[in-house]
This record gives sequence, structure tokens and C-alpha cells, in this order.
Amino acid sequence: MKSKTKNLLTEDEIKYLVKVNFGSSCEVGGIEELKGGMFNSIYLIHRLHEKDSIVLKVGVIPGTTLLTYEQDVMPTEVECYRMIREKTTVPVPSVLACDFSKEHIKSNYFFMSTLTGVTLQKAKKKMTKENLNKIQAELAGYLAQLHEIKGPYFGYFSEDTKKQYPTWRKAFFRMFQQILEDAREHQVRIPYGKIEAALRNNAGYLDELLTPALVEYDCHEGNVFVKKCGDEYVIEGILDFERAFWGDPIADFPTAFVFTDDIRKEKAFLEGYLKAAGKDAYSEADAVRYQLYRLYITVIMAAETFRYDFPYSRIQGMWAKYQIRKCLKALGQ
Repeated sequence: MKSKTKNLLTEDEIKYLVKVNFGSSCEVGGIEELKGGMFNSIYLIHRLHEKDSIVLKVGVIPGTTLLTYEQDVMPTEVECYRMIREKTTVPVPSVLACDFSKEHIKSNYFFMSTLTGVTLQKAKKKMTKENLNKIQAELAGYLAQLHEIKGPYFGYFSEDTKKQYPTWRKAFFRMFQQILEDAREHQVRIPYGKIEAALRNNAGYLDELLTPALVEYDCHEGNVFVKKCGDEYVIEGILDFERAFWGDPIADFPTAFVFTDDIRKEKAFLEGYLKAAGKDAYSEADAVRYQLYRLYITVIMAAETFRYDFPYSRIQGMWAKYQIRKCLKALGQ
């Protein structure tokens, strides 16, 4: 996907970063840009004397126009990978090297191990319904493990204590306020008053959450890799934690199933999650919060279209605005 945020490197720059991080004897045999992402530039690098390939992920150059919450998010992803590998059995890549000094190139970057499978988005077309249900139940179990990782505050990852909130209501209100400010700055036409009213009128449901949990908030089918194991697919790995925050586990549901307006329609996933998380039921309060978090992601999708070319920017913008209206209706607006 072409995006104004991608920091594309030359072949010589990539080879230089490989030698800086893996030594002068590490020879590059081939470089392939992986174009599926929508934010960072990513390269698959084949090494001549090693059996495995590696992946280089290159962050956005400072000063590039971004949404507020997207500023300097790569350290969050690296921290999440290391934390997840230490505390869970969720399959994520290994971080092989990272550099946030901007000494060698203008942006952050890191190297990670390679996933050899394909995205769930591609593979699901070849799956039986039974196999897809198993994948969704497996994903539910992995998300339940992620949500067992508890944080010290609510909100996006930050060393700034002013952005470390004591309650989920305060954190989510500020997160939503920021994205609405960004949308206004980019002159996105959405019903701001109704969105703010929906948030105010349903704020009490946010107070039910007392403990901050790790939320990926980007676990869609393009970030879940699967591979064949016998006659069926299984999950090989989960990617892209740069948008992670400390918050409500329910928030991972609408981003995992971005086209689903009610998670209760995804029975295999929801039943698997409730079982793995040890929850008795999915409550009406959970359903309201699902709509709030779905409203948040659709506002983000409407606000970020400035960085995409036509016609994709228009297609995403129209779809996001339609979903915003659906969320508002579900929330009584």
C-alpha cells in the first residue's frame, strides 16, 4: 500500500544497516519490499551465509504529518514483542536488533525474525468453515493471554507521567479527544457533536474497567499469519503492536473484526475468548463498550485518509463514515 508515511530506503542504506547491526561479514543476498503495510516501510532480507531471512521495519521520518497518537510509536512495538515473548506463549517475532538513535538513518528501525506463512486475510479464502472457526478460537486464546499482561497506568505507552492516566475513563476520553482534534485539523467531515455526546452519555460503562490490560488494537486479518499444519491452517504469528495501549480487553474485538458490527456474530471467537479468559458471559455493558471502541477505530480510519492516494483514500473515508453512523445509532445517537 502506498502511503505518505513510508520511509523508503535504498538498497545501499539497507545493506549498511545490516552490517551495522550484524557485522561486516553479514552479506545480503537479496532485498524485497513487503508492500502490504500501510504505515511503515518493511523489507525482507535474504542473507548469503545464514539459513534464515530477516525483516527490517523502518519507522516514519520525524516531522512527517501524522495523527497525534502515531508519534514515535515504534518503541512500543519492540517493547510489546519482548514483553509478550517473556510472559506468554503468543507467537510473535523475535526482535533481533533495534536502533532509535536516528544516528544511521533519519528514523527509528528494528530487525526481527521472519514469519514464513501468509496472512489470515489471504488464507481464509482457502479454508473450510471448520478450520476458520478453529483459527478464530485460537486467536481468542492468544488475545486472552495478551490481556493477562497488566499495565501500570491507562492509555498509550508513554514515559510522560501526564499521559499515564489513573482511570480508563480519563484515558479513553483523552485518546478520543485527540483523534477528534486531528480529524478537525484535516477537515474530515464527521458528526463531531454526536460523537462527543455518545462518549459522554456512555462514559459510565468505562468505569467498570479497573485494571489496565495490554491491548494490541490492530489485530486484524492482515496482521495474523497462518501456515499449513497437515490439512489445516494454524496461527504462526501475530504482528504490529505499535498502536498498543493499556486499557480494556474488549477494545481488541472491533479491530480484530473490523467489518463486524456486533462481536456476538463471531460465535467461534467469542465463545473461545470467554472460555480462555474465564468469563461467564458477554454482558450488555461489554456490548456498549464494543461500540465505543468500534466508534474510535472508525474515526481513526476516517481521520487518517489524508496520507493515502485516490481512490483508496476516498473508499476508506466513505466506508469509515458509514460505520461511524452505525456506531452512533447503536449508542443512541
